[in-house]
Amino acid sequence: MIDDFYTPAWADAHEKFGADLVAGLARLARRLRPRDAAKDGGRGKRGFAKHQPMPESITIASEAAIGADAQYCLSEYYRELQERFDGGFDPGLSLLPSLDEFAPPRGMFLLVRLNGQPVGCGGLKPISKEAAYLKRMWIASGARGRGLARRLLSALEDDARVMGYSIVRLETNKSLIEAQQLYRSSGYREVAPFNDERYAHHWFEKRLDRISKR
Repeated sequence: MIDDFYTPAWADAHEKFGADLVAGLARLARRLRPRDAAKDGGRGKRGFAKHQPMPESITIASEAAIGADAQYCLSEYYRELQERFDGGFDPGLSLLPSLDEFAPPRGMFLLVRLNGQPVGCGGLKPISKEAAYLKRMWIASGARGRGLARRLLSALEDDARVMGYSIVRLETNKSLIEAQQLYRSSGYREVAPFNDERYAHHWFEKRLDRISKR
C-alpha cells in the first residue's frame, strides 16, 4: 500500500515538508532563547545570578553635640573649611556657638548616619523667640550625591517648627557654592548681614510654614 503512494511528486512534497519543519523549529528556538535568558536572571551558561546592591540605611536623629560621633563630624567639617576657604579657617575666630546652645529645649543637634557610620551633622541654636540660627551643617564628601544635605536641612527645619520657631537664619562662605544652591532651592532668600561672622559672605533667611514630610 505504501508503494502505491510513493511517487516523485509525493517524495518532493515530503522532503519540502521536512525542511520547512526543521527551519520552523530553528526560528522558534531563536525566539525563545532571549526569554529563557531573562528567566534565569542573566545567569548564562554558568548559572550564576547577578548580585543586587544592598539597600543603604540612612538615619537622621538628635544626638548630643558633645558626643564622640558629633565631635568627629565637627572636626571633619572644620578640616574641610580649612582646605576650602581663602586663608583657611580657624574655629576660634568664628562665631562658635557653645555646644550647650545646641541642646533642647531651644536647641538641637542632628547626626546623619549612612549604614551606621556618622557622615553629617547640623545644629540649631536660638537667636530670638521667633528665629533659630542654623550652624555647622555638613555632609562628608564620600556620602554626597544621595540627597542627604537636603534631607538634613528639612529635618532641621521640622525640628525648628516643633520648638516654636517661625524663622531660620544662616550664613555661608562664598566658596561653598553647593551650599548656596541648596539654600536658594529650598526657599531661603538672601538678606542683609545679621551678624559679624568673619567667614561669611552670604546671609540667608527662611520663614517656615507647616511641618514638612521627611
